[in-house]
Amino acid sequence: MSPIFIENSRVPVLLSKVSPIEIYAISLVFFVFCRGELSETTRRHETIHFRQWLELLIVGFACLYVGTWLWFRLVKRYSGELAYRSIPFEQEAYDNQGDPDYLNSRSCYAWMKYLRPSRDPSDEARRT
Repeated sequence: MSPIFIENSRVPVLLSKVSPIEIYAISLVFFVFCRGELSETTRRHETIHFRQWLELLIVGFACLYVGTWLWFRLVKRYSGELAYRSIPFEQEAYDNQGDPDYLNSRSCYAWMKYLRPSRDPSDEARRT
């Protein structure tokens, strides 16, 4: 199962106006909206998010995603970008977006191993 990809969409442009990052593509439940054409890497990244949405029955993903961003932003006082990069769902997607076989071998709830990151997320944000 994979999401429905919508290229050349204005949705990421509009959401970027209220987001701490510039959004190129975004997975919103069953749909992936992209500003331009999707590369295979971006398709894989957003499909990982699609699987996460399904695992957590949609509402769970939305609550955990926003909740963890707020935790890192308001409690830990990370920048908006660093808070985004610290979200376990994003860490899983970024770490595995380059692996063409990842979606075939990915286990359910694979994002959970990122709940206690083994690396400092500020180091990761500086590299990207």
